[in-house]
Amino acid sequence: MRLRYPTGILSLLILFNLMFSCTEIVDIELDSTYTRLVVYGTITTDSIRHEVELTTTTDYFFSEAPPKVDNATVTVSYEGTTMTLQTTTERPGTYFFPEALRGEPGVQYDLLIENVDVDQDGITETYSASTVMPGILPPDSISVQKFISPFFSGYQVAIWSPDPPGVNYYNFKLWRNNELLNKRLSDYTVQPDDLFPDNYISGLPIGFLNDDEEDEVVVPGDTITLEVNSITEEYYNFITEAQNEIFGNNPLFSGPPANVSTNLENGAVGIFTAYSIERVSKIIPVPAFPQ
Repeated sequence: MRLRYPTGILSLLILFNLMFSCTEIVDIELDSTYTRLVVYGTITTDSIRHEVELTTTTDYFFSEAPPKVDNATVTVSYEGTTMTLQTTTERPGTYFFPEALRGEPGVQYDLLIENVDVDQDGITETYSASTVMPGILPPDSISVQKFISPFFSGYQVAIWSPDPPGVNYYNFKLWRNNELLNKRLSDYTVQPDDLFPDNYISGLPIGFLNDDEEDEVVVPGDTITLEVNSITEEYYNFITEAQNEIFGNNPLFSGPPANVSTNLENGAVGIFTAYSIERVSKIIPVPAFPQ
């Protein structure tokens, strides 16, 4: 007796056969490329000893932390002043300003990195970058509202704020009490202002505190702080492109990945940027009549 299948079931059987019959392991050799300098440095309106971190690129399957570059000469110049940054034995490869500096909007900061031989050819290289700190976004207030659904619950954070004229870019960070919640670049929330009519941001949702995440659980008496970073277009592009590399492009069949854009000269990668910071907080009220 001949066994017959409906057309749909037959197609599924063929698909499963193709999926599970391909068991050959293919080894793909990834060639090494030339080594490049990696720079990550920021200057903000916070009065702190800002820093610039120098490492080098590595091969794809390199399993250790990127090598530090701790023998460079690093200077930052602005408005006729030049500061030579300093390293420490505790954090090799990180170059600190010699003293606390409060960055100022509208000021250009020029980074110069010298006496570096990244490619180990016996000839030192020089790298540079420039950035201008954007103006400050002065937020009016934030709201922190409880949100409950059948699938998850937590607190939605939204912002109300004037939006200065011109094209602006923002990075939003959330603090719970004294703990910064989105510390990694992959967790940043960046937004251009092209969606805000009438130069005002009205109730824009910019963060969610999830009850299922231990460090995000909010209780009465907690202080929730929104940190607004007014960033450059270059830094906005750097963050969004880096996040695309981490999480993958959307839609699924987008073009192949490309190098993340940079403002470093002479073949270095990374970013040197300046941004202004404003913060606004809200205390979660304690119920008058505890349940």
